Amino acid sequence: MLTPQTFSIRPALESEIESICQLWLKLDASKKQQPFGGDLQDEVKQRTENLVTHSITSETAISLVAETEDGLVGTLSAYIYEKPAVALPKIAVLYSLWVEPEHRRHGIASALLQAAETQLKTMGAQCLQVAWDSDNPTAAAFWQREQFTAYEVIASKTLK
Repeated sequence: MLTPQTFSIRPALESEIESICQLWLKLDASKKQQPFGGDLQDEVKQRTENLVTHSITSETAISLVAETEDGLVGTLSAYIYEKPAVALPKIAVLYSLWVEPEHRRHGIASALLQAAETQLKTMGAQCLQVAWDSDNPTAAAFWQREQFTAYEVIASKTLK
């Protein structure tokens, strides 16, 4: 079993954009539900690269990686935005968390999340929001263990 001594969590580097994009593309490919007819494959790589680059270079976003002797095995990205007229207006949105399947269940996702929460609080975030696929009970159990509470269901339908 991996221990905190055998993996490290650190900020992502611009030189790692391509490697992080590969992890994000695995996350996209793992989704069973493909709303809106699915992604246009020609657009996915460019959109992913743009989002990863933004999460690494923006002052209002973070991108963390988990690294072992095998290289990068996990990533987490989030951004902060202001939502006026709510009690906690500075909201962090986590939009990517991925750990390679062979490295799961060793605390890497929790360590990425804990590091992100610490950094986001330092940046002024007052709460953290995340979404997960409704047909992924493993993800739901993880987020519930991490004390996230589901409050909304978003659904889509193809109009014919």
